[in-house]
This record gives sequence, C-alpha cells and structure tokens, in this order.
Amino acid sequence: MMSVAPGALMAQDDPVSGGAPQEAVDEVDEIIVTGQPERGAVIGEIEPEQQLSPADVRALGVTSIAEIITELEPQTNGTPIILLNGKRISSFSEIRDIPSEAVARVDILPEQVALSYGYAPTQKVVNIVLRQRFRSEKAELELGTTTEGGRDNAEIEAGLLRIRGDDRFSLDLEYSRAARLLESERDIVTTPSSRPYALGGNIAAGMSGAEVDPALSALAGQTVTVAAVPGSAASGAPSLADFVAGANVAAVTDLTPYRTLNPATENFSANATLARALGGVSATINGRLELSENDSLQGLSTAALGLAAGSPFSPFAQDVTLYRYLGQGGALGQQIRGTTGHVGVTLNGQIGRKWQWSFTGNGDLSITRTRTDRGIDTDAIQAALDAGDPSVNPYGDFAPGLLANRPIDTARAKSQAVTADLLVSGALFRMPAGDVMTSIRLGASANGFESRSVRSGVERSTDYSREIGSGQVSLDVPLTSRSKGVLGGIGDIGVNLNIAAQQLSDFGTLSTLGYGLRWQPIRAVQILASANQDRAAPTGAQITDPLISTPNVSVFDYATGQSVFVTQLSGGNAALRESVRDQFRLSARVKPFEKPNLTLTATYLNSRTTNPIAAFPTPTPDLEAAFPQRFLRDADGNLIQVDARPINFLRSQSEQLRWGFDLSIALKSHIQKVIEAWRASGSRPEDRPKELDDMRAAFGRNRAQGERPAGQDGAPPAGDSGERAGSGRDNAGPGDGGERPRGPGGGGFGGGRGRGDGQGGGRLSFSLYHTWHLEESILIAPGVPELDLLNGDATGSSGGQPRHEIKARVGYSNNGLGARLGVDWESGTHVDGALDGSSRLEFGSLATANLRLFANLGQMPSLVKNIPFLRGARVSLRVDNIFNQRREVRDATGMTPLRYQQDYLDPLGRTISISFRKLFTPNFGGARAGG
Repeated sequence: MMSVAPGALMAQDDPVSGGAPQEAVDEVDEIIVTGQPERGAVIGEIEPEQQLSPADVRALGVTSIAEIITELEPQTNGTPIILLNGKRISSFSEIRDIPSEAVARVDILPEQVALSYGYAPTQKVVNIVLRQRFRSEKAELELGTTTEGGRDNAEIEAGLLRIRGDDRFSLDLEYSRAARLLESERDIVTTPSSRPYALGGNIAAGMSGAEVDPALSALAGQTVTVAAVPGSAASGAPSLADFVAGANVAAVTDLTPYRTLNPATENFSANATLARALGGVSATINGRLELSENDSLQGLSTAALGLAAGSPFSPFAQDVTLYRYLGQGGALGQQIRGTTGHVGVTLNGQIGRKWQWSFTGNGDLSITRTRTDRGIDTDAIQAALDAGDPSVNPYGDFAPGLLANRPIDTARAKSQAVTADLLVSGALFRMPAGDVMTSIRLGASANGFESRSVRSGVERSTDYSREIGSGQVSLDVPLTSRSKGVLGGIGDIGVNLNIAAQQLSDFGTLSTLGYGLRWQPIRAVQILASANQDRAAPTGAQITDPLISTPNVSVFDYATGQSVFVTQLSGGNAALRESVRDQFRLSARVKPFEKPNLTLTATYLNSRTTNPIAAFPTPTPDLEAAFPQRFLRDADGNLIQVDARPINFLRSQSEQLRWGFDLSIALKSHIQKVIEAWRASGSRPEDRPKELDDMRAAFGRNRAQGERPAGQDGAPPAGDSGERAGSGRDNAGPGDGGERPRGPGGGGFGGGRGRGDGQGGGRLSFSLYHTWHLEESILIAPGVPELDLLNGDATGSSGGQPRHEIKARVGYSNNGLGARLGVDWESGTHVDGALDGSSRLEFGSLATANLRLFANLGQMPSLVKNIPFLRGARVSLRVDNIFNQRREVRDATGMTPLRYQQDYLDPLGRTISISFRKLFTPNFGGARAGG
C-alpha cells in the first residue's frame, strides 16, 4: 500500500515537525469490511452508475463542489439532486463552495434513488462524500477577457473550511464584476428602424410613403418621400434647396455605441455553514447573502416632431414630420438590482438500527428592482414648435428645460418563502429477498409574492400568497436476490411504488403516481424502468412577476422576413394553469470489466405534457393568428411590440434516446515509480532517491519512505498513533485521504476493491454522450398547426430542436499537471416562416471546444522546496470556444438576417481566463503550511 500511495509517508511523520499540503498527500486505502455499506452511501440497493475517487476529481480540473457539478453535466444530463454523505441538505449553498480537495468520493446515481429521499424520480442524484478530516483557508483570483476585446472580468474569492467527522464550518466570500460589451465592439450591422430616425434627423410626410413637398420633388428631379436634414440646419432655419442633397437619401445613425450585447455586472456573495453533531443528531445551519447589479444600454430616445407648414424652421408647403434621435439624453438604460437572502437548517438522525430521519427547513427572501428608461417626453418640445417659438430649433440642441421630463418605468418584485420538510425512511419488514424499504415525507410551505410596477405612469400591483401541504410515500420491494438465494438465477429484481400529493391554497390538490422496476441480471449490468405522472402548478414568480417593458429588443419577424426592433413585455401571467406530465424512462448501465474502468449507459425517455408552461415562442404567422393580442403592429404592418409573458401550450411531446460511455485509466505518477524502484532495490536509506529528499525538504519531514518514526527506543513519536495512514483513523490530518471508493466496477470512476491500481496517481479519462431526439412537438392552441421542432418549427429565437447533440470530454492529470478538453456539437435545424418559404431560415450545426490547463504546484516537490509559498498553490488557464465558432444562419437568399448576425448569437466568442488559487492548509502540529 505504501508503494501505491507514496504520499502516505508524509502522513506518518512527526506531527510537530511540519506537514504536507493537501496536494502532496495522495489517496490511500481505508479498511473496508466486506458486506458493510461504504461510509456515506445512499439508501437502498441501487448501485452508482459512476463513482469518482479523489484522483478522478483532480482530473476534472475543478476547485469546488459547484464546479464539480458543472463539469459532470454530461453524466447527469442536467441539474441533479445533491446529497452530502448520503444525507439530504437544505440547499446546495450548504456545500457549493467547499474545495474539491475535501471530497473523498462522488457517486452518480440514477433517478430512482431520488425516491428514497422524498424527491420525484426525474433527476439523477449526485452524492458528495467528504473527507473525515480537513482544514484549509483559501484565496483565489481570476481574470478573464475576450480575444476580440471588451467584456473584461475579474473575480476574487476567500474562504475557510474545517471538517472533523460530522462537525464542519465553512465561510466563503466572493466578489466579481464584468465590464459591459457594446455592439460597437463587435461587427454588428445596425438593424434599420421602421421609421427614418437619425441623430441629424430626416424629414418625411405625415403619411408614410407620401410625397414630402412637390416643390422639393421638382428641385430634386424625382418624387421625394424622405429627405435628410442638412447639417447647417442645426444653427439656423434651412431653405428648401438645402434638402435637395439629401433627397431620398435618408440619414442613418450607427446606434451600436448606445446598445449593449452584454450588460455590466457586479456581484457579491457571503456564504457560511456550521454543522455539529449533537448527541445522536447531526445539525447544520447555512446562511447566504447575494447582491447583484446589472446595467444595460437600450439605444437612444426617439422623437417624431410635427412641423407645420407655417413653422419658421420648415420651408415646406405642407405639414411634415421630423424623425430624430435625441443624443442629448444619452443612451437609454436599464438597471436591475437584486438582493437574495437564504437561511437553511438540516437535522439528520437515526431511529434504531434500520430507520433514519431527516428534517430540512429553509427561509428565502428575494427582492428585485428594475428601472427602465422610456426616453425623453417630447410634449414640451412639440408644444413650443406648435407655438412657433423661434428659440426652439427642432434640428439643433434643445434647452435643458425641454428635456427635463424623462419617464422611467420601475418594477419591484419581492418573494419570500418558508419551507419545512420531514423525511423518515427505513426497513418496514424483511422478505426472503431482503428488506422492504420505505420513505415517508411530509412537507409544508408558506410563500408570498409582491410586485409593483409603473409603466407609462400607470401603476400596477400584485399581492399573492400560496400555502402548500405535501406528502409522499414510496416503497421499494426486493423480489429476487442472488446473494440470498431467492431465484438468484434471474438476478436481483426489485420494484418500487410512489404516491405523492400537494394541497395548494390556490390550485387545489395536485397528485403524483409512479412505479418502477430494478433488474440486475449480473453484477456488471443494471436495468431500470420507471413510469410516473405528476401535476405541477406555475410558480409564484410566473404568476406575479411585475410587468416590465424593454425597448429596442431585436427579433426576426417571420411574417415580413425582416429583423426589427420591438418593445418586449415580460413578467407574470395570472391566467396560467397547472400542467400534467406523463413520463416513461428506461435506462441501462453496463460495466463490462474492472480495468480499465469502463461504464456504458443508455436512457430512453418518453414524455407527454398537457398544458405545459413555457416562455412565449418565436413570433410566427401561425402563432400570431392564435394569440393576436400578444402582438402590436403599426399602421404600416410593422411589428412594434411583443408580449413575451409565459403561456400554457395545449400539449407537448418529447421522445429521446441518450447513450454514452465513460472510460477512466489509472496512471502511476513519477514519484510512485521512483518509490517502487527504490523499494525493489532494498529501500536502503543511503540509496534514497533525490525526489524523496526534495519531498522531505519541501514539506518539513524528518524521514523518508519506509523508515520508522524516530521516536525514543523506536516507538512512534509523540502524537503519532503508529497506525498506517488511511486505516480509517483521522491521525493523518488534512491529507488523510479518506476512503478508496468501492464501486461495482472497480478502479477509476468505478472505484475498486483491490490495491495497486494507482488510486493515488493520475488519470486519463474519456467520456462521450449522444442524445438523439426522436420527437419534439408542441400543439400551441386549438386550430393552430402542431409545431414540429425537428422539422421546420421553433419556439425560441435560436431555431428548432437539433436532432442530434454530442458532448465529449477528454481529461489528463498526473504529476501535478492536467488538461481537460470538452467538445459540444449540435446538428443544424431550419425554421419555415411565411412568404411562400422566402423567410425560411437555415440554422447551421455548431461545434464548440473548451480547454482547461491546470497545474497543482503543491504536487511538485522540487518546486515547493525552492519556493515554499507554492505549497497548496494552483494555476489554471481556461480557453472557452477555442476556435471562436458561432452558429451560421441563412435565409432563403443565402444572406444572414441582421437579427441573426453571429455577434448577436454569441457576443463573447473566444474567452480566456487565468486563475491562481492558494490553499493555506494547516500542518499537523497546528502551524500553517505555506505561510
């Protein structure tokens, strides 16, 4: 064992003479009693689909549990349910900031495991098992930018963590900010307005398309319907001849410096967690505070000023309209300020030997404030022009008093919730094939929602409350068992049944019914099938969010085949109804052999939903015919407003097959090879390799591999238990390594029961997942053709549903150096509009690659020996979208619509960030390593 995990020598030295940082102490075996569950294992007989050891976690190149969950998205296929040490947590904020070095094991489990913890079986479960003992302080700085310029960002984080068995304390502070990215910093071509606005101004007739003035047409030699205002007009009244040069050549203003592609953001969060073992109960309290700011620019204020025929500034014989952008007012802005507070409590305990209980309680408060500039009210300017005031030049700058009235829309949304949840689970009775397991969950919550908005001077308010009582019961019944000799020839078979109900004060009773089958014909194969029907009510936010009006939002109007800027309405919809979903899921996991570790998984999912709740889809002619009240057009048929608040579709159907594999190959580190060679030669102190001397010098140790502690008369020194590191005791301090995962397949992702598999060394890993969408359709409303998202229809601005999606990951980690490459690919789609196919859009396929390079400097003894500060240090370089790929969109003529310019679809493109993190891990004797 010592030759497999050379870092174990650091855990045996004199505790008062210094200690190795976390990175220097690799994972070693703990004593596992055959037939007993692993520490922190989940309830039930369902085995993990995958199991990650500390070496596997290091190979991910991540620094926190939050990053682990993000990096495992291909394996979890979305947001999973998170457990800690096989127990429920009040919320993810309890553990999100814990350093990845404190993780002893990660189990990825199928959806059916969620039933044992009182959740719906619709999400995978990730169980995080922490080390039994860990202490550290951390400081991290990250800087990033885009290779095309703009959007610089920075993040700084500091935290501390203490783990000793069930006792835990953590505190994390984080601040980040990112600069805004303007359209002018990218190759954006301004979408023409439906009206001829410009900073200098354009003159048009009162009726769209009509002649401005016959006399001007005679001077220009053509019928003039629009004329650019001459520059000289800003300082005095122009003549008719001054407009000849701009006849039918409308002035155009580049608005890209006044609009943001990405807003400026600033965020601060503080997160603290305290866990204590109180008798036979483990108690945890968590508090989190988040403050956020978001500032965006929405273009310039517009003015359509009427000039009468007798105006001193109008040389025209009839009334005309002047269209101007009012640059004096500056860019229109939208500011969003958010405050979020959370308090969570978790209690876990045992009832006898076979029952356990869990209580979670949460209190949440969220306040969002939005201010949106509507532009300058031009009534005062128009009144002065109508009065013939010679001091008010409509083409020049206006007096500040005329610009003083600047209406602002405001909105404030407040939500608060208190929830409590009690889960009791355990064995009801024993059958020949095993225990019949049950879980019983009872929950209650009180929710309040308040919103206030002022739009165009009209105030609206909503006060809404919802109380919920809920309950869920699940049974897991084993029918056959190989180990117990009950029809073992057909393998292990178990069935489960779950029933749940919610009583909502505003929606009545909503029920859920489901059942499932588990079959493990041989140890290497596990097959799961489940079916469930659940009813869900819209959230309070979906009902009560205040009405917000955002100007100058770019959309593609399929009815005209043009990109236009519209005012978009967002907020809640009080008319939303409950949805009913029927799901069938069939999944299989195969682990054909132990080394190398290979896991094959496949999942078939069929989902049918009645009254699904969704954001308002892309404005197609069929949709506009079904919901005419959601669209507003001007007299010329130009789309000027879209109400994008959520709606209920009539029905949706989804069918997909997702399959893939994970392969993990253990690698021996350089130091492991050195130690093995030294041991093979007799382990003589005089032949000790230089690398081990460097480790002693770097980490303050007083002996080399294989030597006994230098205590009096050969006894272990004071404070040393004399036990081997990794024996399950905590004498090893922060680098005790904890447990070796024991999975169904052994080694790598699957863990392994044997020794000598390089558990403490490096990893070479591969994963590939392919999702094949067999059906994706939506029936929006009666009388509207069904939308086939795979064949020409869409509900969003990014096209239809790609039929094929692929996620691939390749990782390498050894000797302190690592790299991880991720590639995501989606097949192309198309959207058929109106105009006899002339507005058909082709969305090309898209492949993006992301690369992360990292160096755990604390795992490089020679470097740490020369620069002790680097003990516990890590440097990471990340490049997202390496090849700067963006989706290509073409219309029927082969051109890219202005709305679908590539810099609109992905403003950032390639981004680069570099981070430096330092873990100040205490020595065994209480001193601080590295500082």
